[in-house]
Amino acid sequence: MYIFQPIYKSLEYVFIQVYKFVLGTLAQGPIPRHVAFIMDGNRRYAKEKGISIAAGHLAGAQVLVKIMDTCFDCGTDVVSFYAFSLENFNRPKEQIDVLMNLLEAIVGEMGENDPLVKKHNLRVRVLGRLELLEDSVLRVIAKTMNATKDNRGKVMNICVAYTGRDEIASAIRETVAGSDFPSKIMVNSLTENMFMGVPLLDLLIRTSGVYRLSDFMLWQCHQDTDIEFVEVNWPDFGRLDIGLILLRWQSRRRALAYV
Repeated sequence: MYIFQPIYKSLEYVFIQVYKFVLGTLAQGPIPRHVAFIMDGNRRYAKEKGISIAAGHLAGAQVLVKIMDTCFDCGTDVVSFYAFSLENFNRPKEQIDVLMNLLEAIVGEMGENDPLVKKHNLRVRVLGRLELLEDSVLRVIAKTMNATKDNRGKVMNICVAYTGRDEIASAIRETVAGSDFPSKIMVNSLTENMFMGVPLLDLLIRTSGVYRLSDFMLWQCHQDTDIEFVEVNWPDFGRLDIGLILLRWQSRRRALAYV
């Protein structure tokens, strides 16, 4: 083990220098204001590693925190994660319990005294059909959201019991109920009643090599939204991966500016 320590230290040094270079380069140009992630591949990762599905999801949860921190360090204002779809309620109960326990743990840690919350003056929002969740999970969500609601720095959205189509249907119901003149309902009216609100999405990233949106943020995706499909599973997705994706996004924006 000790024989390899100099190699590990050298590799760590190289990684840090590359990462600093990426951050420095990103600071010189435009940054996506809103980045969203479909965190796919936790179960596939567990199978490949020969570990339990619960351990795979735990590894994915740890990556969520790291990637969120990295995005904010790079200058992004809002980061959204697809944590639990409405369709996920069809999974076996033990898998649902694992995901809900992780959600409760992650959200519960992000109170006003959490170092990451302090670092980014972070506002935590959990969005979706929250009435479908267990009371114990709802209490934790309410506590953290209330503790961070006045923060005016970065924003993290965790989408739970969520699908894009359900969000759109809900926004239509809210908009129509609040309007005496349906003919006056405009795009902005619907946007204001979405779970997500603004800003719209600049960059959507899905891991594990699956090429579909899975009913995520259908309204927020627009003509200028870039979509990146990454071959690695979510627990293997790292700081350098997101840094290089942001560099590609920045390069495309610079190219468009000269067209």
